[in-house]
Amino acid sequence: MTTSANRAPMPHWPAWVRAHAWVMLYWLAFLLVLEPGNILRATQAGQALSWSHETIRILVAALLGTTVTTAVLTLVERFPLRGPRRRRHLLIHAAGAAGLALALVLVSCVLAAWVFAGRWLPSWDEIRDQLVGNFTLLMVALAALAALAQANLHRTALPASTASTASTAKPAQPLTHVEVKRRGQLLSLPLSEVDWIEAQGNYVALHIGAEQYLLRDTISGFCARLDSTRFLRVHRSMIVATDRIRKVEALPNSDMLLHLPRGVTLRASRNYATAVRAIAERLAARGDGAPATPSHAEFEAMSDPGKRPCQ
Repeated sequence: MTTSANRAPMPHWPAWVRAHAWVMLYWLAFLLVLEPGNILRATQAGQALSWSHETIRILVAALLGTTVTTAVLTLVERFPLRGPRRRRHLLIHAAGAAGLALALVLVSCVLAAWVFAGRWLPSWDEIRDQLVGNFTLLMVALAALAALAQANLHRTALPASTASTASTAKPAQPLTHVEVKRRGQLLSLPLSEVDWIEAQGNYVALHIGAEQYLLRDTISGFCARLDSTRFLRVHRSMIVATDRIRKVEALPNSDMLLHLPRGVTLRASRNYATAVRAIAERLAARGDGAPATPSHAEFEAMSDPGKRPCQ
């Protein structure tokens, strides 16, 4: 008997398929944990539950719960439960979980009326009973699901410390693209589209117009991998793309106000005033409102002694 040395490759499922499959298993486990209590209450009430009825109910409920996967993942990625804004984000998650729980209860009532009662719509009493009996449980289940998604996001994110540190005489090439997650999918984001960057706890937020994308990294570690001729650190928690600066306004306390497109204004710290002042002089010299992007040599010359533009 002989076997082939070449095995068929395992299928590579898309990330969104894997995410929905895991959430489906989560809801099945959650419902099976609750099932003994349902059987006990039915027995005490003198009712006999049909196994086929219960199997269909559990499968349909698990599928229904899986439909909220994208919404939960979007909430976790857009409003991470870590960082300085976690309290505000917790409130957003609570409101989102309440809305999703309410939607799940209403849809389950409609499906139950269709499948088991032969009616188009459930009664108000049925909806009220389901809200009383299941709304809190669904809130807890959705909160646990969000916590698991946050833990998975934290585990799979690439920290700055895992970057290659092999010593070499040749300097590393600056980043041109970064990989970010958006609605459960991994995207390659060109840094040429980024307007400015800010620190958010253990993450950096890349701002493109009204959109922002989170990347797990420190502001200093990320800044060190950027092209220093295109990005300038103007605050200990802020980096700006130099070609987005349209106007520089001096403030009385030696800070400076940077005006970007779409009405965005950023405050530059006095500790980074030398580099920002050089940008202002270039803008004044041009006088046409065009972006001022210094060359590498000019960037070195305008930096404070001993301090790189992105330190």
